[in-house]
Amino acid sequence: MQFYYIYVIIYVEKKIGEIFMEYYVDLMIKNNDEVIKKENIKAKYIENKELEFKYENESIKMTFNKDNIIMKKDNNESLIIFNFILKRKTDSKYFIKDLNFYIDTEIFTNELIIEKNKLYIEYELWLSNEKTGIFKYQIDIKEM
Repeated sequence: MQFYYIYVIIYVEKKIGEIFMEYYVDLMIKNNDEVIKKENIKAKYIENKELEFKYENESIKMTFNKDNIIMKKDNNESLIIFNFILKRKTDSKYFIKDLNFYIDTEIFTNELIIEKNKLYIEYELWLSNEKTGIFKYQIDIKEM
C-alpha cells in the first residue's frame, strides 16, 4: 500500500511540471540600433521547455532545451521559424503570407543563454549569403 502511495505522488509531481503556468515576461529586442522594450507581458511557461506570449500583433512560441531554442514568430504578414544553436549556422524559414512565398534565410547564433528565468539570444541574420543585421533577444521570466 505504501509503495502505491509513493508512486502516485511521483506521478502527480511529474504531471505538474508539464502544465503551463502563467508568468510575466520582460522583453528586450535589439535590431542593429533600434531597441524595443516591453514589460509585464503575460506568458505561458513550462519550465526549461516552452514559452509562449503575444506582444502587439505578434505571437511568439519558443521551445527549448539546454542546447537550442526553436522560435516561431507569427503575425498577420509573416511566419518566421528560427532554430538557434550556439556557434552554428542554421537554415530558417521566412514565409510572407500575402505572397504565399517562402524565403530561405540562415542565422548564425553568436550567443545563447538558457536559464530557468532568462533566455538570451544574439544572432546574425543572413539572406542570399549577405548579413542583414545582428539581433538580440533578452527575455526575463517572472512569476505573476
